[in-house]
Amino acid sequence: MLTEKQKNFAASLEEELIQIRRHLHQNPEIGLDLPNTVAFVKEKLISYGYEPQACGESGLTVVAGKKPGKTFLLRGDMDALPIRELTDLPFKSENGYMHACGHDIHTTMLLGAAKILKEFEDELAGQVKLLFQPGEEILSGSKVCIENHVLENPKVDAGMMIHVFPFKGLKVGQIMPTPGGTFMASADWFEIKVKGRGGHGSQPETSIDPINVAVHIYTALQELSAREIGSEERFVLTIGEFMGGTAGASNIIPETAVMKGTLRTLKEDVRSQLKERMVAMAENIAKAFRAEAEVVFTNGCTTNDNDPELSAFVKASLTETFGAEQIAEMPLPTPLMGSEDFGEISHLIPTATVLVVASEENINLHNPTIVFDEAVLVEGAKVYSDTAMSWLKK
Repeated sequence: MLTEKQKNFAASLEEELIQIRRHLHQNPEIGLDLPNTVAFVKEKLISYGYEPQACGESGLTVVAGKKPGKTFLLRGDMDALPIRELTDLPFKSENGYMHACGHDIHTTMLLGAAKILKEFEDELAGQVKLLFQPGEEILSGSKVCIENHVLENPKVDAGMMIHVFPFKGLKVGQIMPTPGGTFMASADWFEIKVKGRGGHGSQPETSIDPINVAVHIYTALQELSAREIGSEERFVLTIGEFMGGTAGASNIIPETAVMKGTLRTLKEDVRSQLKERMVAMAENIAKAFRAEAEVVFTNGCTTNDNDPELSAFVKASLTETFGAEQIAEMPLPTPLMGSEDFGEISHLIPTATVLVVASEENINLHNPTIVFDEAVLVEGAKVYSDTAMSWLKK
C-alpha cells in the first residue's frame, strides 16, 4: 500500500494535474493522429526525468524502476471523440472534438502516477511501464502498440487500466475494482454497401432500388438474435447509420445505399458465427433482389478479460490503501456490452480494470454535455501507483 509520504506527495500534485487536464480537455485530438497531445505529454514526461519512447506513430512509453524483477504495465488512453462539446466549462473544446469519454482524465492520472513513481523510484521492487495510448475510440490503438512491442523491452508480466464513469447514487472519487472474468464485450465496426441501379422515381421497375434491399437486410439481421443464436448468449447488433439517396433528390432512385453499425459479443465463437451469417444474409438477400451487397468489418477488438487472481489482489490492495468506505461494488451486471481495446492486451497478459466514479450525473459517457469532476485526478494517480507498487512487492 502507499505510505503516508507517498500519499502526501500525490496530494501535492493536485493543482498541477488540474492544469494538465484542462489543457488536454481544451485541445482534444482523435484517432491515431495526436501530434499536439503527444508533444505535450512527452514534454511533461521529460520534465519528470523520463526518456519517452515512441510506440507506433502516436503512442508513448516510459519505464520507472531501476531494480531487476517483474514489470507491471499501466495504460492511459489519450484520444477524444468527434463530438461538438455542449458544456459551459471555461476550458471547453472549440475544435469540434471532445473528451466525452474521460480520456483527458486518464492521461492526466497516468502523468500523475509517472511523477509519483519517479519520485519514489528507488522503492520500486521491479519496473513499471507506462503506456500513453492513442486510438482507443477507434479500437485500433492497442493493436498498434502491441505490434510495436509494447509488451517487450522490458517484458511485461501484468497490467491494469483505469476508466472514469458516471454513476448516479455513488460518490465522486469512489473506486470500483471490477471482478475477474470477461468484463467487457468484443466490438466489430462494419459497413454494408448495397449496389443497385439508379433511375427515375416514376419508373422503379427499370431500376434496382438499393434502399429497398438495405431495408430487407436490416430486418433480416434482427432475426439473428430471435432465431439463430441461443437465448442464453448475449450480443448486440446495432445499425447506427443508414444512408441512401441525396438530400433534395426525392424523385431519384439512388445507385447505392450504405448501413454502418457495431456488433458486440461475449464469446469468440459467437462473434465468428454472427459475422459469417451477416455476410451470407446480406449477399443472398441482395442477390434475390438483383442487387449486390458487400459486408466490410472495418476495425474491432476482442473482449476485455480480467484475470481473477490479479483482480482480487487489486481489490485487496486498493481497499487497504483507500479504506473500505471508498471502495464500491459494481452496480451494473457484468459483463458490460460496452467495449475497450485494452482487451487485446488482456488476452496476452494478466490484466485488471478499475473504474473511478467521476460524475454523479445521470448522463452517460459520449454525451456532449458530460462533465467530469477534477477531484478524481489525484485519486486516479494514486490508484495507478498503488496497484503497480503493491503488485511488484508481491
